[in-house]
This record gives sequence, C-alpha cells and structure tokens, in this order.
Amino acid sequence: ETGRAAACNVLRRQRLWEVFLFEHLKIEWAKIYELACSLEHATAPEVTEALAVFLENPRICPRGNPIPAADGSFTPLDGIPLNEAPLGETMRVLAVNATATDVLTYLQERNILPGRELTVLEAAPLQGPLTLRVEGKEVALGLSLAEFVVVRLISNP
Repeated sequence: ETGRAAACNVLRRQRLWEVFLFEHLKIEWAKIYELACSLEHATAPEVTEALAVFLENPRICPRGNPIPAADGSFTPLDGIPLNEAPLGETMRVLAVNATATDVLTYLQERNILPGRELTVLEAAPLQGPLTLRVEGKEVALGLSLAEFVVVRLISNP
C-alpha cells in the first residue's frame, strides 16, 4: 500500500507538470514527458497541490493518461493496446504510454495522438507492421510501438 501511494504521488506530479508544460508553456508534445520527469523530482507537496489548483485539477495528461487525485485515486483507462485492435474498426486514441522522446516524436509525426481517430487496415503476417489510416493518411506502425498506444472502439463511448 505504501508503494502504491508513492507511485501515485510520482505520477501525479509528473502528469501535472506535463499539463503545465504543454498547455501553458506550449512545449512540443513529444518533449513534455522528459522535461516533466526532471521537474517532478524537485517538486514539493505544496507545489504539487498549488499546480493542481492552478491547472483546475485536470484528470488526464496530454499523453491521455489519468492523473491520480491527491488521495491516489484515479479512473483507469477503458481501452486496449493498438496491437490488439480488430481490423477494419474505427478507434479513438485514448493514451500513449511511451516515455522515450524519439518514440513520442515518431508517433507525433504520424499524428498518432490522444483524441485522434484511426482504423487498422492491415496486420502483416509474422509480426509485421500494422497499416493504419490516420487523418486520411496511411501509416505503418510496428507491433512493438503499437503496444504503447491505447485505443477504444468509437462505438464504445
């Protein structure tokens, strides 16, 4: 229980900083995780709570992940990894769980971002890439990268 509380506290600080950096300082989406990680380490509890109030207590970070409340509670995402998504179905990206800047940049350049709609057009055999339609463009995405993208069928609001 102590470990869970500590983990939620770290996630809260990290994700609040992501919101601040993205929404208020207009830092590029792919770079906010790494910057927020540095800030999180040096953030006192009073600063965390002041930041939460300043940001009007956001529930999700720009990568789409839930921000734990001060008591550690949060609503988990109701989605599946993109690599498990059915062919031909239109889905909405809920979150991106990647943390490496190069991976986030790759996804950003292909418009695979929270809130975007996409369709899996094809899954190549032998662990080959997925072919997606994102914002009217075809994009190939390897299965390993697709694991970091959490999606939900549009028909399941």
